[in-house]
Amino acid sequence: MVNYFLSAFASFALLLASTEVALADVSGCAGCHASEVRQWSRSQHAAAMAPATPDTVAGNFSKGRYADSDVQASFRREDDGFVIRVNEGGNTREWQVRYTFGVYPLQQYLVAVGSGRLQAFNIAWDTRPESEGGQRWFRLDAPDQNHPGDALHWTGVYQNWNNQCADCHSTGLKRNYNAESDSYDTRWQQVSVGCAACHESAEEHAQAAREGESLAPGVELAAMGAWLVSQGAQPPRHEGPESSPSQVVSCGRCHSLRTSLTDRGAGQVHDQYSLSRLDQPLYYPDGRVREEVFVLGSFEQSKMFQAGVVCSDCHNPHTGKLKAQGNAVCTQCHNAGDFDTPEHHRHTAGNEGAQCVNCHMPESTFMKIDDRREHSFTLPRPDISTASGSPDVCLACHTDQDRDWSIATVSGWFPELYEQETWYQIQQRPASGIMEYLQNTNEPALRRATLLEQRGQWLAQEQPALLANLAASDDAVIRESAFRVLRHGSADHARKLGEAGLRDRSLAVRIAAFESLTWLGVELDSGDWARARGEYEHFLDMQSDLPSGLVLKARYLLARDFVYKAEKALERALNKDPGYAPATILLTDILRSGGRNLEAIDAINRTLEKTPEEAGLIHLRGLINLKLKRYSSALEDLEQAVVLAPDQWLFGYRYAVALFQLQQRDKAREVTSALLQRFPDNPRLKALMNHL
Repeated sequence: MVNYFLSAFASFALLLASTEVALADVSGCAGCHASEVRQWSRSQHAAAMAPATPDTVAGNFSKGRYADSDVQASFRREDDGFVIRVNEGGNTREWQVRYTFGVYPLQQYLVAVGSGRLQAFNIAWDTRPESEGGQRWFRLDAPDQNHPGDALHWTGVYQNWNNQCADCHSTGLKRNYNAESDSYDTRWQQVSVGCAACHESAEEHAQAAREGESLAPGVELAAMGAWLVSQGAQPPRHEGPESSPSQVVSCGRCHSLRTSLTDRGAGQVHDQYSLSRLDQPLYYPDGRVREEVFVLGSFEQSKMFQAGVVCSDCHNPHTGKLKAQGNAVCTQCHNAGDFDTPEHHRHTAGNEGAQCVNCHMPESTFMKIDDRREHSFTLPRPDISTASGSPDVCLACHTDQDRDWSIATVSGWFPELYEQETWYQIQQRPASGIMEYLQNTNEPALRRATLLEQRGQWLAQEQPALLANLAASDDAVIRESAFRVLRHGSADHARKLGEAGLRDRSLAVRIAAFESLTWLGVELDSGDWARARGEYEHFLDMQSDLPSGLVLKARYLLARDFVYKAEKALERALNKDPGYAPATILLTDILRSGGRNLEAIDAINRTLEKTPEEAGLIHLRGLINLKLKRYSSALEDLEQAVVLAPDQWLFGYRYAVALFQLQQRDKAREVTSALLQRFPDNPRLKALMNHL
């Protein structure tokens, strides 16, 4: 199994040294909790971020160099400071390293670029031992891929420490973003991840202890009771008090892809943070991790999470390390006599294939060298991997074989496995099956919330009673999704449910309810409405440092008829990321509604220079060209959009209609026939074919 922690002596010594700065910040805890602080001091949390000093910098700043086809960088030490000299595009500039960022398997360096911004330099130091390919400078993006001025360049908005990384690498962080000046005054309680990052009242707890009083250090986080080992067909079962429900969502606020809803420096997922759903391209259609979404979205899909397993059942909460090595961490609960045997894993003992994690927690590599394991604990299903496009876990080791081999092999070993319905298949269910799944509280709430949003328009319009039931779910993630999709239904229905959403105990739900009501033009006269409006406007101001946040702000302004301000917000979004299609799509709506169709096409063309294969924009340009009677250009655009996005049936439908209207009936019939092969039950396509 990949060791995520320091193994080489040199790297380990570096980690010990790097925690000296952080240890000073937890001295108030060490008096009573010496063992826990000692364990934490050896963790990656303790070295998550640190001022750049000779003790904390791992990289070779003694005549260190990196060069490729479009950038040359040199690294040098000046007294106790560290300097990066960069030649890019013919321009040379020097940057002073302010902080180290992370420690293993790589370390990045933060530099100040003005307006309170810290940026993560894209050439990092590989801290792994030289025998594993480490002890070198390497580039995190591809040469010639991102250039100065691009949003994904290391100086761009998506490599900004303040809005992308800071609140997980430091404790008690507040971004303090000023939307008017587009600047930051970001502050923290502790530079690294310290005690108060998890124990939110740690300082008050320590002060109370000094005064001879007792005060909890925050919400309860402990794992309670014990797990009894499985016996045959009887799965592991928990005995004693249930573990704290706060633990997973507290760990998850950093170990997840989520949106911060308030600038408080703490909080929990499904409350102050909104967890990303299981959508593409973040996840494969079968729920496997695809992009860098970290752990929580996987774990909340798992049977373990459903059963009440918490992070510290497997991990030491203070070191972060596993509580046992190899299969022993799994056989704490899963009887070794049943599972750690060749009869189960079908591999020779000691073989890589005999390791539980290699079949049930396959690895993905991020940042080029950082191997991370899936936490959904899936069963190997090469048949579903084939259909969904996710990696086949068998072929990760058996590189000389193909999917047909792995499908046949697994079905031969476990024929009953292929009878079990998977998340991928659940998403293909007909309407009745979708409704059944959404109401089944034994299924993972995150999957149900994802499915709810996938079918949101249909539910809001055709199943208002079911939607009302889901809006009252015990699971905040489902309530949040239910109030999100209210915007697809009627204003009257949203008004009836809205008050409950505005009073919800979860900030994520209150924001979803307020946003949907606003988009539908509903305004309520109540204190709950006023409070939610303040929370939502704070959220928009905090998120307006990102293009996505500016698009939300523009939608809010449009709902209040501030069209000019909305247009300006979208222009700011496109200044930050000229290729951000959602901003362009909304901007073209404004321009087209004012009869400014040529300006709309110009806006689309500027964005397509950055994202030339953005099918939605090409399709939109085709529709505008139709309106302008530029028929040849319109058909060319509409056809290209269909080629780029074959799963978007509406693109093909509109292309076929345009062909028919322009007297190209045979071509229209050909396009519609091809669409019906992919979408045989689509009623609009059937009706069009009958008409043709």
